[in-house]
Formats: sequence, structure tokens, C-alpha cells
Amino acid sequence: EDDLADFPCITTWLSELRWITELECMSILQGKPLSPSAGQDSLSSQVQTYRDAIDRVKYEANKITEGFDTLFKCFDSNKWTALNHQTMDMTCNIRKLIQLCNSHVSDVPAYIREQQEVVMGESAKLVQQTTSAAEHNLVHRVPLVNQLTFLGQSFSRLVDSTLGYLVQKLVEMLETSTGMSALHVVINNVITLGLEGEHMCYLISREGGVRALLDVCRRENVAFTRSKALRALATICCAPECVAELEKENGIDLLLDILTDSSVVESVQGEAAGVIAQITSPVLDQNQQLCRFAKSMQMILTALLGLCERTEGHETFLLSAAAIANITFIDPSACGVLQEMKAPQLLIKACMCRKARSLFAKDQIATILANMAAIAGCQECIRHCGGLDLLVSFLHQKPCLLSSTAERSACERVQQKAAIALMRLCQDTRLTYSVIRQKGIPRLIELCRDSQARNNSDAVLVACLAALRKVCTLYGRDGISSLDYQQLVTPQLMDSFLMCSHSDENFV
Repeated sequence: EDDLADFPCITTWLSELRWITELECMSILQGKPLSPSAGQDSLSSQVQTYRDAIDRVKYEANKITEGFDTLFKCFDSNKWTALNHQTMDMTCNIRKLIQLCNSHVSDVPAYIREQQEVVMGESAKLVQQTTSAAEHNLVHRVPLVNQLTFLGQSFSRLVDSTLGYLVQKLVEMLETSTGMSALHVVINNVITLGLEGEHMCYLISREGGVRALLDVCRRENVAFTRSKALRALATICCAPECVAELEKENGIDLLLDILTDSSVVESVQGEAAGVIAQITSPVLDQNQQLCRFAKSMQMILTALLGLCERTEGHETFLLSAAAIANITFIDPSACGVLQEMKAPQLLIKACMCRKARSLFAKDQIATILANMAAIAGCQECIRHCGGLDLLVSFLHQKPCLLSSTAERSACERVQQKAAIALMRLCQDTRLTYSVIRQKGIPRLIELCRDSQARNNSDAVLVACLAALRKVCTLYGRDGISSLDYQQLVTPQLMDSFLMCSHSDENFV
């Protein structure tokens, strides 16, 4: 080292050498492809095989179902030769479907093979009957109708069993996969299947998909994919059977645990709020039977409202607010709980922030305020925290020229619910009258008169007419012209509605 001290350039080079080599190592690492393992490749290929089989079975089954429609048309028209040809074509298509299924899945179970034989046997009987009818131009109608019905029923059972089995194989992969990449592949396919419609969601639930996804959420060793598993649950819980399965498997408790655990990241809690928003959707009949949910309602509302307050993200706020809005629909007692938690103040404050500026978020806030306004004990709270001003501003909402159909629909709902809430909040108080008279009455009249302002929505029109009539009942005709009063307030509601809904004939 003493010898090297005589050469400063060498000393400097040695001191810098460590940093240079580390940078070289980083460059080499960054240049290496991160290729999946052979096991991951195999699993992805297997998942794709089952997905392809599901898609092909559905496609071919739809073609055969259309063939049944054609058969019945030929039968109704007494076209026996055409009926015979159509029956033979459909039999070939059924055979093609069976071969397709057997080629995609090597281990077809015995009960599906038995169902395949039943379908082919019923097809053969139908061909025999239609051939006889074509040769003799004569048919025994009742036996032929019965045979068509038998074949249709056995074919439906075959398709249902086949799709159920293929879905079951995907669910088994969901239960056994532990790697991040593998789980994401399977869950993504479950989500895609769920988006195909309610029947596919029912099949996923029937084959254990809800239970498997809940297990993924509970497994600590795969916590990294909990968010995606919750998204899948929200996707498939659009059918009552799925919601019932979720409650049966203690899914409500799991969602509550996630929402109340401060160590869980906000994005995961937002997805849990999305599941609650889905299972409490007013379009689901099952939500009236969520017994476990009713027992935990106050804790769930507290957690959701807290998430609304602390989040800065639009999606998390929207999902949480939607869940709260849905709960106020299915259980009116939730409004009293929300009042105790000062929900109106919190939601009105949120409207000043970026997270609640979209029409979709305002739709949920307007829903909550309208439902709370129906409860006498909640009205004063809404009025005194600026709720009237906010609701009047909601009446003035307009979608931009480039808005999507969904945004225009959301705007209609915001206007409608704001009008309903204002009508419910109309009381004989100076504060209410002042706010509604200044900006509310002119806009209510405009929404009645101008069909474009309400996007031709009849629901908005009815709500605005009802609100105007309530205002006039309480405060008289002040602020309303004689013509508006005569056309919008004095007649029967249906007469005013018919006049306003035919915009081309209006108000000359």
C-alpha cells in the first residue's frame, strides 16, 4: 500500500473501482429477462385451455339453441322436409360440441359422458321421427313436440354440467395456487367470466368460487393478491345465489375485519367497500335477507364513512359512498346512524375535494342525502350544514358535450335525487325558503320546461314537478310566474307531465 501511495492516479482508480463494478452488476441484472418458471408457464397454459373450452362450449351451445328456434318454426309451418334437414344439421352440431369438449379436456368425468350419450340418444330419436314425417308428409304432433322438449332439456343439462365442470377446474387452481403470477392469472380469468353475465356468476358460485376467493383473502401467505380477489368477489356477487354463498361462508365478517383493520392498505379496504356496494345493491332481492350484515351495520357504516373521510382517491371514495347509499335503501334505520356520525357534514365537505367531483360520486352523495331527508330527525342536520345549497348546486349539474352515456345517466340521477331531497327538506322555515327561492325555483322550472336540460329524462321531470308543487304549497306563488304556476302547479300532475314531456308542442 505504501508503494501505491506514490501513484495517486492508481489510488484514485482503486477507490472508484467498487462503485464502477456495482453499477456494472446493476446493468447486467436490469438486462436479464424475468422469464416465468416452467411451472407458471404450465399453469397459464392450463388456465387458457379451460378458458378456451368454456368460450367454445358457450359459442357452440348458442348456435345449437338458435337451431332449436328454427326447428320449432319449421314445426309450426308444417315444413317436414325442412324440419328433417334442420334436425340432422343440429345433430351434427351437437356431436361437434361433444367432440370439442372431449378434445379440450382429457379427463371428462363419467357423469358428463353419460349425459352426452343421453343427448345423442334423444337426437337419434328426433331424427328418426322427422325422417318419417318427411317421407310420409305426415306427423304425430304430440310425440314430436315431446321429443323436441326432451332433447332441449337434456341438451341444457349437458351444457350446464360441462360448463360447471370447466369452471370447477379453474376454482381448483384458485385453491391450490400460491405464487403471485399464478394466482393473478386464475383470478383475472374468474373476473372475465363473471363479467359475462349473471348465469356464469351463478356457476362460479355453485362450483365453490365464492368460498375459494374468500379463502384467498384469508391466507396470509398470499396477502399480495387480496385486492384482486376482492375485485373478483365484487364482480361475481351480482346474483342472489352468490350473495347467499358469501354470507354462508362468513364473508361479511371478513369484509368487516378488512375495513376496521388499520394495518390493511387503503386500496384493499376500497375493494372491500366495493364488495359491500355490490351485495347491497337495491337491484338484488337477496339483500333483504342479509341477517349477519344487519347485525354489523353500525360498525360497517362507521368503517365506510371513515374511509370516505380519509381517502384522497376518487375510486375508493366512490365505492365507499356507493356502499353507504345502498345500505340506506335496504335499511332506513341506517339514516339515524349516519346522522349520529355527522355523515352529512362529512359528505358535503368531501364535495369540495377532488375525490368527489365526478358525477358518479355526486350521485351517491345525492342518494344518501335524499334518503336521509325522508327521516324527520335527519332533516334539520342536513339543512344546517349546507345541504340545501349543495342540493341546489346538484340541480345545476350538466354533463359536458363529450360525456359518455353513463355520465349523462349519472347526471340525470343527480338532478332527480336533488329534487327529491329538496322536496323532502321543504319546511316552513326562512332558511329553506331563501335558498330554494333564489336559485332552486328557476332551475326547477328550467328542468321542467327544457327537455335537453334534463336529457329528456321523465324521472327528472316528475321529481322537479313534485318539488315545485311542494314549494308552492308551503311558500305560495312568490318567485313563480303566472304562466308557470298555471301550467306546472295548478293542473293534475299527469297533465303537467304530459305537457312538459312533449317538448315540440310546449308553451307557445
